[in-house]
Amino acid sequence: MPPSDLDRAAIVCLHSSAASGKQWRRLVADGAASGQDWHWHTPDLFGHGGHPGWPELMPSQLAVEANGVLAGLPFGPGQGFHLVGHSYGGAVALQIALQQPGRVQSLTLYEPVAFGVLPALGPNEPEWEEISDVATTLGAALDRGDDLGAARGFCAYWQDRDVWPELDEAQRARLADVMPTVRRHFEALFAAQWSDGLLDLLRMPVQLICGTATCASARRVAQSLSTRLPTARLAWLEGAGHMAPIGDAARANALMLDHLSRQLLQVPVA
Repeated sequence: MPPSDLDRAAIVCLHSSAASGKQWRRLVADGAASGQDWHWHTPDLFGHGGHPGWPELMPSQLAVEANGVLAGLPFGPGQGFHLVGHSYGGAVALQIALQQPGRVQSLTLYEPVAFGVLPALGPNEPEWEEISDVATTLGAALDRGDDLGAARGFCAYWQDRDVWPELDEAQRARLADVMPTVRRHFEALFAAQWSDGLLDLLRMPVQLICGTATCASARRVAQSLSTRLPTARLAWLEGAGHMAPIGDAARANALMLDHLSRQLLQVPVA
């Protein structure tokens, strides 16, 4: 008899800004190919894919996004689940874990961009200035009605090169359409200035993954979280950039699936 959903491990995957739940199709396929019968949930976040935009009257806070994810879970309120997140989705995963630490069984996060932790590292943190400039430039472009310019600059920062000439008109338009929501993302990420005492509440296993060729701001956040989360382990993906879960999915997925498998089989990490 096949296992029921209650018997299957639940994995919730949260995508990066300007992507969608489709980002995780390769991860789901790789998990199935490895023989795992897991219950995957890969939702679109506000304003992305098929999900409506950010609730107009709600503040730009990670809790708003986290509550939206929790409300859409396809399993009962008493069931625990594992969280996977990339970039903004990784920060949302941390917020969900802070809100419901009893249900979140593990966190597997590729460069969660919880930028609010950076000011706590020092008033002259260069990585904070770097990402603040990116957000300011994006906001200025939106304010003058240049959504395409906002999208081009946003993509160039995270890809570490100008990829705009490689995109077709439909791809450019889709990216431009989500930039107002991405501005909300930046506001929410900057506002999440979690204290050490709050982060100390996260006692579930946490695997942080960071590319050695990533942006300075993402690297610094990962390094900070690796020292502030009590159970965190930080793994480096050699030569990878921030978008590795999409552009270098085979290698990134191998690390993520290894951590998930260890948690589900309760295999100790050497």
